[in-house]
Amino acid sequence: MEAVIDQPGPIELKTVGTDWEANLSGLLNLKDPKAVKAGLKERKEPIKIYTHVVRHPTQGFFMVDTGVSQQLVEDPAGVGVEWVLRKYGGIDKMHARPSTAEIIAAEGVPLDGVFMTHLHLDHVTGLPDIAKDVPIYTGADEAEASLFLNLFAQGTNNHLLEGRPPLQELEFTKDPDGRFEGVNDVFGDGSLFAILTPGHTKGHLAFVARTTTGPVLMTGDVSHTRWGWENDVEPGTFLADRQPSRESLLKLKALSRRHPRMTVKLGHQP
Repeated sequence: MEAVIDQPGPIELKTVGTDWEANLSGLLNLKDPKAVKAGLKERKEPIKIYTHVVRHPTQGFFMVDTGVSQQLVEDPAGVGVEWVLRKYGGIDKMHARPSTAEIIAAEGVPLDGVFMTHLHLDHVTGLPDIAKDVPIYTGADEAEASLFLNLFAQGTNNHLLEGRPPLQELEFTKDPDGRFEGVNDVFGDGSLFAILTPGHTKGHLAFVARTTTGPVLMTGDVSHTRWGWENDVEPGTFLADRQPSRESLLKLKALSRRHPRMTVKLGHQP
């Protein structure tokens, strides 16, 4: 991957975000000494829910994560969001401008697949707008993630995934030099790479695209916030396993330092 990612590639990529908010203590480890020294306290933090639109000249049109469906915002019960998430999941604070349906329609071609960084609610909120036959790609064992928060979301995920083809798990082998847990050449032509970045969830993925204007790293929720990325501080309560989460963050930071022209797109902030 690193031998080629600084070379311009064939992919056209754009990122679309819709407004949301979340507790800072979930997005950022407020107990980290750097956060304590900076005086960061619990508050509602403005964030975005992103989808990344990937266009490949021969493979087609894909999305990384799903954005937000207007159906889900307006009638969450109707699309299968269970009452706990309707009450406590912050859906009333979500916006769908533009909605996933509008994003797909603007491309003017069928959607060929969705690559998921992970399956938390705010990353699957666009599924009601995605055709049932579109394949969905995840990291290994992502559907069986054991994070306690997912116990509340599992029924909702089941509803949103009902009637779709089985999730397609990308396969990884251990990176022999230890820089990453594993890397997958998604299209087989060195244009899009999935990086196994466990911690936030067991099968969490980040992605690197070789675009026409240079390399782009999509971190997913390895780092939710700009402050966390700039200060090497992992997420707070919104993760499954803290030490692997921190290690994944530091590995992606090291990747960005080795490739300083790389554009970095974080999980929920510019």
